[in-house]
Amino acid sequence: MSVVTKPGTQTDTQTEQLEPEVRDLEWIRVPGSGGGRTGSERRETETGGVDDRGDGREDGGRGSGGQGGGGGGDDGPPGSPPAAPPAMGTNVLGMLVFIASEAVLFLTLIVTFAVVRTGYPDWPPSDQPRLPVMMSLFNTLVLLGSGAAMYGAWRSIRRGLVPSSRRLLNTAALLGILFLVVQGVEWVRLIDFGLTVTQNIYGAVFYVMIGMHALHVFIAVLGLLYVSRRFSKCAYSREAHDGLTMGGMFWGFVVLVWPFLFVFVYLL
Repeated sequence: MSVVTKPGTQTDTQTEQLEPEVRDLEWIRVPGSGGGRTGSERRETETGGVDDRGDGREDGGRGSGGQGGGGGGDDGPPGSPPAAPPAMGTNVLGMLVFIASEAVLFLTLIVTFAVVRTGYPDWPPSDQPRLPVMMSLFNTLVLLGSGAAMYGAWRSIRRGLVPSSRRLLNTAALLGILFLVVQGVEWVRLIDFGLTVTQNIYGAVFYVMIGMHALHVFIAVLGLLYVSRRFSKCAYSREAHDGLTMGGMFWGFVVLVWPFLFVFVYLL
């Protein structure tokens, strides 16, 4: 503190005390500036205390920043597109190669049947029983329905609907079993009517072609039942379902082969 005497005044001139102003400088975040201090303003406080509003605003900024940090852990905004499906695995590629080899096998059987048939002008032989076309047509519809159910199971698992996928898979397997049962009844009736493998070339060609397909259906049904059992152990999900894909591929193959056999063997 200093005393200053103004010139030209009395000796008892009043003194004036000059006190420095105390200024507190506080930095606060500009509203809407986000987590960083990209914008700021300076508040000058004429009092010697600290402005509580600044602390409150600072805490509020930290609170909003904390919420923003928590929001950063979200998977994405609502309505975001689903993740891209995984690339084809080695197992699926191997199944494609196997199906290609099986397709060559059935193509060979069909070509053999066509060659044999051209050598017999009377086909089927007049002394042989006629094949049950209507029963086989019903069986064709059963197998096609099974293929549709299998395709639905594959679509459901890709959408993450695991319970629905398993139900459709079980439906496909049950329809496949029904196909085998109906075909077994058909064979028993044909054998009773005298159509056997050893009787003539007609019976041999029929049982080899249809029997080979029935064997593939039987193996495919076992595969579907195995996949269904794996479902009960939570082995498949939207991201990992190669087993279901491979089972569906093989089942789709045996389903698509049957209409060709039905036309060549039963109708032509």
